[in-house]
Amino acid sequence: MLPEFWSRPFAHRGLHDAGDGRPENGLAAFDAAIAGGYGIELDVQPSADGEAMVFHDYEMERLTGQTGRIDAQDADTLRATALTGGGMIPDLATVLDRIDGRARVLIEIKDQSGAFGETDGKLERRVCEIVRASGHAPTCAVMSFNPYSVLAVREHSPEIARGLVSYDFEHPHDAHVDADHRRALADMAMAGDCAVDFISYGASGLALPPVVALRGRGVPVFCWTIRSARAARTALAHCDQITFEGFSP
Repeated sequence: MLPEFWSRPFAHRGLHDAGDGRPENGLAAFDAAIAGGYGIELDVQPSADGEAMVFHDYEMERLTGQTGRIDAQDADTLRATALTGGGMIPDLATVLDRIDGRARVLIEIKDQSGAFGETDGKLERRVCEIVRASGHAPTCAVMSFNPYSVLAVREHSPEIARGLVSYDFEHPHDAHVDADHRRALADMAMAGDCAVDFISYGASGLALPPVVALRGRGVPVFCWTIRSARAARTALAHCDQITFEGFSP
């Protein structure tokens, strides 16, 4: 990754505002990020038939008002499902075609194992296929909280930039994960195996020794999620770029 990749802040799930017709991870939010001159962070979940859909949650209700899991619906059904606030759920190929190389893109593959464990590699392969086919692979990077997903990206498409997403793993929604594994995830113990090109760490943990050590070795450090100019100034003293929402840096 060249430094220009992180020359601009990344808009978290696009420059979104559902009240203004720009729901998160929707095409309008990505258009707004491009217009603002920002990079873009987005999320990928699989459809039931293996397509890479741009959507954050595992369940559909918060973002669409529909019930059920996103991975229980086929891609055509999801493409015809309205997002609350405007537009439809897009697939990754459509999003990258819309961006057309005009912004740097961080593509987060959501964990499909349930416990940040080994993956079958299907979603990772599909994401890599789409990135290569877009013609804009140098403007894209793939990342995940699950190091096995990042490892799969390295194995399938080593030329695509890849990174680990992490934080302290102390949130209650991760309590089901084995404590030793949570510690290894927080410490990014598999960063070497994954040969990461960057990391993206929770803003409150930027001073933790594993983060400082990786940055000291020249690994770019991004952070999430910054929600004010003051928080941005604090974070940028310890990282190379921010992922933001709710304000314009």
